[in-house]
Amino acid sequence: MAEPLFFSKHLSEIGATLILSGDEAHHALAARRLQPDEILWLFDGQGGVAQARLQRIGKRGRELELRIEQKQQTPAPKYRVHLACALPKGDRQNVLLDMATQLGMTHFTPLLCERSVVKPGAASMERWQRICLEACKQSRRLHLPAINNLTLLAEFIAHVAASKNNLWIAHPETTSVESAPVLRQPLANDIIILVGPEGGFTAAEIELASNAGAKKISLGSNILRIEAAAVALLAVFAFGRSPAD
Repeated sequence: MAEPLFFSKHLSEIGATLILSGDEAHHALAARRLQPDEILWLFDGQGGVAQARLQRIGKRGRELELRIEQKQQTPAPKYRVHLACALPKGDRQNVLLDMATQLGMTHFTPLLCERSVVKPGAASMERWQRICLEACKQSRRLHLPAINNLTLLAEFIAHVAASKNNLWIAHPETTSVESAPVLRQPLANDIIILVGPEGGFTAAEIELASNAGAKKISLGSNILRIEAAAVALLAVFAFGRSPAD
């Protein structure tokens, strides 16, 4: 799939016409400078992908008329990787979601912890969805991650405690060597990664997570920012290696 990739919530059947409009059409013309008869790819964020040929550019370049030439459904990731973390400040939220999406995060839940200082604004959800969409297009990932509403840490832990998922909590006092043997094993189930706010989880929150079966994990002695810790841990699981490897 070397040709450019664009998002369309709905994909037409092979041989049918599809109209691409809005931001995606503008990007195709302004940034990619596509011309009639060129090939592009479409994805619906749910594993559907289609090859299309540009038939015609609509009035004022605001829509593209495409003919679907190939279509297929790709399977969802075998295992889900759920990142639940406190929100960093400002644009660092964008960095977090962009990189996490590229590394295979399938679910994201912003957490409200005892030491949290950042809460999402009214437009946050829409912005996060856009960031994840662009990251999917860049990395050729065909499944958009699910983004949940802000959730209290205690409520989140209560919700996942009964599941059979592997639950991990970022805790800098833990030596990374302790977790290394586990991380060297192939991923055999869904995982959930908990990352706290800048001040870290409180002792009570650590105990709450531990009682629910969470395993502590550290990336070393340095105190990392929220987005750095989250992305590093996602990379550890994505590549199946421990930080000591």
